[in-house]
Amino acid sequence: MHVGASEIVERIKAEAREEQERILREARAQVENRIKNAKADIEERKKRFIETERRKAAENKDRIIRAKRLDAKKFRWDVEEKAIKRALEEALKRVQHVKKEGFKGKSYPSILAGLIKDAALSITAGSERSSSELEVVLSAEDAQFVTEDMLKEVSGEAGGEVRLSEEKIKTAGGVIVRRSDGKIEVNNTFEERMKRFYPELREDIVKVLFHDRKE
Repeated sequence: MHVGASEIVERIKAEAREEQERILREARAQVENRIKNAKADIEERKKRFIETERRKAAENKDRIIRAKRLDAKKFRWDVEEKAIKRALEEALKRVQHVKKEGFKGKSYPSILAGLIKDAALSITAGSERSSSELEVVLSAEDAQFVTEDMLKEVSGEAGGEVRLSEEKIKTAGGVIVRRSDGKIEVNNTFEERMKRFYPELREDIVKVLFHDRKE
């Protein structure tokens, strides 16, 4: 059976239309799939972005809280230190009152004698020299409270001669005792004793000034 040219043309057109439709279907499917994947990717990116921002916000909040707590702690520390410093300064100022009125029933000369004796015994305790010569160094103001009898008494207990030095020091009160060769010295001035006992003094002062504070 002979097929005419027109029929061949129509068949070619039909096949072309079918191929075109197939290509279009595949193209539409690919486009839809890409759009779907793009939407999913956008959603995933959005979720990651939101999560990242939330984490950054949380970290920033924690950072701010830590900084505030640190600032509060530093502020409290500064307040305590200023209060303690002022309390110690006031204590040193009261030394003048102690020199006039005494302290807990003891006169200032008696207190001074105790400081000299304590320092002298500290020096001679482990000394091989039974006749160690010791010098007592005081402020010009405190030198008036030291008597020969006081030095003789300390000399007897310390096991060595204790004499008053011509050198004078600037101090609110107290004494420095040293061996005459200068190799050993005990600083028993009020300022130095406060430095040595500062941790204990600080704790006591904090208890008094900040007894109701919360850690």
